[in-house]
Amino acid sequence: MPESTPLRRADAAGSVRTLECAVEDAWIDINDHMNAQYYGIVIYRAHAAFTDILGLGDDYVRRTGFGKVVVQTTMSYEREVRRGSRLAVDSWLLGVDAKRLHFFHELRNLGDGTRAAVSEQLDLHVDLGTRRTAPLPAEMSARLTDFAARQAASPQPEGVGRTIRVPGN
Repeated sequence: MPESTPLRRADAAGSVRTLECAVEDAWIDINDHMNAQYYGIVIYRAHAAFTDILGLGDDYVRRTGFGKVVVQTTMSYEREVRRGSRLAVDSWLLGVDAKRLHFFHELRNLGDGTRAAVSEQLDLHVDLGTRRTAPLPAEMSARLTDFAARQAASPQPEGVGRTIRVPGN
């Protein structure tokens, strides 16, 4: 993986820029564009950075014995990414309840500003001792709910809640 930069923004209205990185030659496939697996790796790194920003990262896991796991994810590829491109990921926490967190990530090409892909996912908060879902601590839940509400004060990204289907089915 190339060197990537997780970014933080104090203002939580709208998206948070969670990652910037450059496309490496090794990510380019026979079609002379970035292979689909690397879109997922870039989004995963941004999601990990966002998890840290939200206070649910490695320190939280070590301190509390709780973590989160992905239970559903979708990825939509909208534009190809070519060799030498610089990428950025902007992230949202769209919603929180007692045990679930709803995320959305946009992968953008910094060269032309186009959106190249989006990923939406649902994570569950878990007790790592029992390996079962567990409620978020009250203080964490309140903070994350407030954070999601502040992000929602700006327009939401296009494509939230997409489903896969063949037209006419």
